[in-house]
Amino acid sequence: MSEKKVKRIGATKSNIPKIITKNYDKPQSVRIISVCNQKGGCGKTTTVINVAAGLAKLGQRVLVVDLDSQCNATTGLGIDTSEIEKSVFELLVEPKKTNLEDVILETQYENLHIAPASIELSEFESRMAGEIGRENRLKKALLPLHSLYDFIILDTPPSLGLLSVNALNAANEVQIALQAHPFAFDGLNLLLETISLIKEELNPKLKITGLVVTMFDSRTKLSREIVDKVMNIELLSNCVFKTCIRQNVKLAEAVKARKSVLTYDPSCTGAEDYLSLSKEICLQNISQITPDVTANKNIETTVE
Repeated sequence: MSEKKVKRIGATKSNIPKIITKNYDKPQSVRIISVCNQKGGCGKTTTVINVAAGLAKLGQRVLVVDLDSQCNATTGLGIDTSEIEKSVFELLVEPKKTNLEDVILETQYENLHIAPASIELSEFESRMAGEIGRENRLKKALLPLHSLYDFIILDTPPSLGLLSVNALNAANEVQIALQAHPFAFDGLNLLLETISLIKEELNPKLKITGLVVTMFDSRTKLSREIVDKVMNIELLSNCVFKTCIRQNVKLAEAVKARKSVLTYDPSCTGAEDYLSLSKEICLQNISQITPDVTANKNIETTVE
């Protein structure tokens, strides 16, 4: 893949602090993970940025695909959106006219590339109205990349519209970022029902392979109750990550600095948590055993 020169914000490779890690086994085939939650502000994009950086630190070849018109994953990985020539939008809307090499960019991190978003993604649904096979656009676009990466991580918008459907159809795994808050928990059933519908109608290979609790505060009874309730959901009990992402101001500071928290402050709890989560995800590579979880029955979503 030819080198794409773009203006990058923040750290350069020469001044990124080193985090001592070991390389983990690579998956037998590419893992395409859609990180989902229709609720905004749940830490989904923060999770995408920092898990991608963590996986890259652990020796995995990673591509982030930013499907959100807010472009937060793109800017969070240090890409200046004003310098982007072509984005995921062109790849989805005009696939025959768009070269993959013109879309995928290097980031400031070794082993980590990104297919950036643009504001035009907000027009995707209207542009695709009436198009046959519109739910397959992303799946087809990613096919040539399967042999180039160990992980392709899809950052989805905070909705369950056509872009999210494309992400779930293109992925072989779903991982959920769930804020430790009653409102976020209340919306979990709708997300599980959507995943079940996509599995039934479009993508029978889709599996839920992880749920990470974000913005966790062990000092509050409410946070602990959310974790307990998620663990007690039969459909999710085998795929809740042991690592919870604790509340940490450094995570927001890293976003402002356009860096991963592993680079911004490697010693903070946010960096510790996301590196631990990345290791958990890598350990799934060894067994290649992932639970087949679908939402074919209702769950209790009331926090007392």
